[in-house]
Amino acid sequence: MSWFGRSRRGRVMADKAQARSKQPPPGKQPWTGRLLLALVMFTALGLVLTGIQWLAQPENLPLRTVRVQGELNHVSAEVIWQQVAPLAAEGFVHVDIERVRQMLEQQPWVRSAQVRRMWPDALLVNLREQQVLARWGESGLLNPEGKVFYPSERIAGALPVLRGPEGTSVMVTAQFIELQRLLWALQLDIAEVTMDERRAWRLQLANGLQLVLGRSEHPQRMQRFVRAWPQVLAPRSATLERIDLRYTNGFAVSFRQTVDG
Repeated sequence: MSWFGRSRRGRVMADKAQARSKQPPPGKQPWTGRLLLALVMFTALGLVLTGIQWLAQPENLPLRTVRVQGELNHVSAEVIWQQVAPLAAEGFVHVDIERVRQMLEQQPWVRSAQVRRMWPDALLVNLREQQVLARWGESGLLNPEGKVFYPSERIAGALPVLRGPEGTSVMVTAQFIELQRLLWALQLDIAEVTMDERRAWRLQLANGLQLVLGRSEHPQRMQRFVRAWPQVLAPRSATLERIDLRYTNGFAVSFRQTVDG
């Protein structure tokens, strides 16, 4: 036999041996591996479902603590817990954080609230209380943005009183801040601001003096008063009762009646 014949025969035998090596060994068929993989997947799925069912039970991961942070003068941690408790019964995993936040922000003294979970059994509540700028009417309070809130308790102390038609608290607050800024240079404080239904403005200062501003040109009219106060009006302040600033080029002054008059 030639060398070429022996080489060809060797290659054929090598190919048969390689084909036999790729065949699965006796007793180990391809479906066995697939069955084993399926069993592993079903086992893992069962464990996941079991875990989900376990987490769905509030008693397994209860909420036990509400930690309240922030500079608080009118809100107590005990009151916050009483308000959160009904929602906390849903457990650590299922408690509705957004509902808790909305509920807290409905409280009169709460300006804003941030709520998040703290593993394993607590809620962290960060509160910002309302800052009081003035009174609104007889029973309301105003924050610096003009939002009205109505606390159950009466706040003691002298505060400016702002009044206006319904829905005008933001406008009245902004005007009050601007007018008070102009008067601070004169060491005068506003005790009361009123905007009536006709949008006409009237001020009463802490010294009892009334200023009538009317419905327009409030900054210009107030500037006229500011310029006249130091030399013209301040020396007579004890006798001044009312200043009407609605005139184009000046103002009208009413004096208090004396006991003799």
